Amino acid sequence: MALYLISYDINEKDAFEYKPIYDLLNKWDAKRILYSEWVVVSEVGQANNIYNEIAPLTQPKDRLLVQEIMRDAAWDKLIISDEEFKRLILDNARG
Repeated sequence: MALYLISYDINEKDAFEYKPIYDLLNKWDAKRILYSEWVVVSEVGQANNIYNEIAPLTQPKDRLLVQEIMRDAAWDKLIISDEEFKRLILDNARG
């Protein structure tokens, strides 16, 4: 398994248009770690597939990044607890 970061820039005034993205992330049991960043556990080598599922739900003006997170990570003041994020890193991140 691997841990993936999903990061996006969307216009907050258009946030109501993004319910399908939030529904998909919740279906995947993704965890919101910052206001525009989520992490999701998936099979190794799935960044492109994750991107391809989310991208059609975005608007042309939006930005989207999907990237595997490695164990060499540092963080501060995430929305989820440090313990929960550390557990996600230790249990799922590679390297």
